[in-house]
Amino acid sequence: MVVLLAGCAGSSEYVCPDPVGKIIKDDCEVYRTRYEALKVELGASFAGLAEVKTSLTKTSLRDPSELIQVLAHRTHALCKDFNACRVPPLEYRQRREQTDRVFTAVSTIQEQLKVQLDVESKAKLVRELVRVLGEDTGTSVSASPGAAVGPRGATPRAGSPRRPGLYRSWVPWYGTSLLPPQPPGPKGFPVLAGVHFDLEHVFHRDGNRGVSGFRPQATLFLLGAVEADDVVTVDWGGRSSDCPIGHGEENGLARVRCAPPKAFSLTGSSFTIKATYRRGGDGKAALIGQRTVPVLSRHPEDTVPGNLTYAIDRDPLVGEGRLVFRPHDGLPAELERPSLLVVLKIRKHMDATARCWVDGKVATSGLKTGRGGGQVGWFQDRPRYRSVRPGVSEAVKDPNLEWWRYDFPLPFVVKRGGTPVPEGMKLWPLAGTWRCVVSVEGEPVRELGFRVGRDGRLAAHPRQREQPEAAWLLETKVLPNPFEDPVR
Repeated sequence: MVVLLAGCAGSSEYVCPDPVGKIIKDDCEVYRTRYEALKVELGASFAGLAEVKTSLTKTSLRDPSELIQVLAHRTHALCKDFNACRVPPLEYRQRREQTDRVFTAVSTIQEQLKVQLDVESKAKLVRELVRVLGEDTGTSVSASPGAAVGPRGATPRAGSPRRPGLYRSWVPWYGTSLLPPQPPGPKGFPVLAGVHFDLEHVFHRDGNRGVSGFRPQATLFLLGAVEADDVVTVDWGGRSSDCPIGHGEENGLARVRCAPPKAFSLTGSSFTIKATYRRGGDGKAALIGQRTVPVLSRHPEDTVPGNLTYAIDRDPLVGEGRLVFRPHDGLPAELERPSLLVVLKIRKHMDATARCWVDGKVATSGLKTGRGGGQVGWFQDRPRYRSVRPGVSEAVKDPNLEWWRYDFPLPFVVKRGGTPVPEGMKLWPLAGTWRCVVSVEGEPVRELGFRVGRDGRLAAHPRQREQPEAAWLLETKVLPNPFEDPVR
């Protein structure tokens, strides 16, 4: 059960489902403001160092304010992931400490750049600044022209012990040996393998603090070879923005953060983005994908007339069960493990279980959720308070709709190396017709169906090739139950 308790200084205590546990929600906007101020200072300093620029080589020259923007986006996204129960507190503190150390180092160098120094001394400071930022953002700052900075595997030194890399369970993993069939894409270009969207409210300019619209933002995940001077152009529906490559990578996918121009905003029940990839080497471009995103809006009670609140509508996820194969032992993976994914639309988090049958015979015991779940979205569709009588109000119970992803690892593994099968697990596949039921408090809420062949692959769902997917789509029935709000 999720419990929201009163906190001090604007913070709130929140109990996430296992294995995350209790957290103190962080104020993510503080980091956005903090990094924006540093970015402005760095941009001004770097713009005024014309002599220093000429002393630097082309391969090492990069405006540090760009890298600060990368770090700002990463810190803000990390904060939001933590607040949504997708990052355990210990991991969050460790990653925050790392970015804080970088922020302190950059601030120190920025102050030194203000001092009267000779050109070579300032050039050394700028090189150190770019090196510090480049290491933290995963951006190559000294590669030769044309060197790829996108998805690639690290080569361990001969004789060194294997150290599994960090795997992000909420980011698509296309490294599985059992990847679903993919739609064809433009030859010679990366694939738009996934997109994470967020909305920022836009306020009226006439002094009215009410919301007038929203400004979408996106993190694009690209599968395939990318180079440092390539660019992704995103059309937001009337306005476009160029987004450079070089924002690091997750699970072997190049990550590109992109936002429309500052003055741009939208209203309405949906928006569509189109991503065009332009190669720096020959200037050739191709449309690599598009996404249409549904949006919810409402008029909150007791607010400025015409004010709105917006949120991404996650209802399409409710009827889409999936099966994914994930690294069981970190990256590079020597074992893969299949997991069932479902999304429930509930007012507060509730524990769920799953059980599967194959050809009518029991295939698993009752399954608990594992790492990979978490809140994927929320929307306040009820007022927080209602009037009981003149001058007296009371809090409304559960004013927010919440969408929660549940992840059920199956007790099977796919062997890719010499690692033995863990105790209590079996080798995948178990061929046949699968039926899995997800329940809350013993009440069935989802029924999932799929067929597994002797090669371990699933029979492809009719919609499997509509867009790139690292997950197998499943036949999904949303069963009537007392816990979920109806899908619109």
